[in-house]
Amino acid sequence: MNMRCFSKHMSLFSQPLLSLPLPPRGETHLWYVIPDEVKNLSLLNQYLEILSPTEKQSVLSFQEDERRKNALLARALVRTTIARYQTNSYINPRSLKFKKNSYGKPEVDWPHEPDMSWPSLHFNLSHTSSLIACGVTTCSAIGIDVEEKKRTIKNKILSFARRFFSLDEVEHLHSILDPEIQRQEFIKLWTLKEAYVKALGRGFSATPFKTFRIHFKASSKNMSNIPEVTDLTESEIAVESTQFPNGRWQFALLDLADTHYTAICTESDSFIKGNPSPMALRVWKTIPFLEDLCMSGTDSVITVNGLVKQLKS
Repeated sequence: MNMRCFSKHMSLFSQPLLSLPLPPRGETHLWYVIPDEVKNLSLLNQYLEILSPTEKQSVLSFQEDERRKNALLARALVRTTIARYQTNSYINPRSLKFKKNSYGKPEVDWPHEPDMSWPSLHFNLSHTSSLIACGVTTCSAIGIDVEEKKRTIKNKILSFARRFFSLDEVEHLHSILDPEIQRQEFIKLWTLKEAYVKALGRGFSATPFKTFRIHFKASSKNMSNIPEVTDLTESEIAVESTQFPNGRWQFALLDLADTHYTAICTESDSFIKGNPSPMALRVWKTIPFLEDLCMSGTDSVITVNGLVKQLKS
């Protein structure tokens, strides 16, 4: 598919975006798109037309069709996801503007208007060549990362881990004798560490992977009889850092679409108060302007680790 053959005119959207209230405090929303499922050239053209001129230029600068398409889908997913949420007024995905914090993490640049207050909405994007995901929260920072479960590690895993991981994490990997299980555990740890760094919003150079460790511990909290719980593990994911306060971060590790590990890291009021509770999570698979499917509680969203309650829409 030659993505340079976009038409100059945008056809009518196939259907309006699903409109949702903002996520309640403490609830996380995750939207994902599978690039191979988006094949309609007219629809791709619609995505191009909601981008800013700078974003269009960036997308069309890619020489390879697949990379150009994925860059387009990533930017379109962010814009359409944020535009779904009911704020003070209807948001046209084309009108959204973005800024970056001092470390380069993107944020919504809401317009400055008298007598108008905008929500404390946070988002984060992650993508591979085969899946693109966007996480959304309100009033709390979020970081997400997706990695293919079949991802190959070019270097020897332990040698690679010694360069980037903490001593305890390296020892954990070293204790795993099965090479395939070791590879899977490496990917899980890498995904969780990426999500934590992105939630901090400080960038990788300011938060080296070796300065903190991710570990798993059994939960002492009785999670039975929680309404609407569709998937829950008893293994809590924790972080210990030499640079930043511990205990305020909540993690979830998912098996998404049976093809990717997806890590989510958010700030949690319950952890700050010393009373950890499951992460409330809603997940959708989308083809923006065409189809939205709630995947929470299905075989496409499996909790691998973390205290998670999946909420159906």
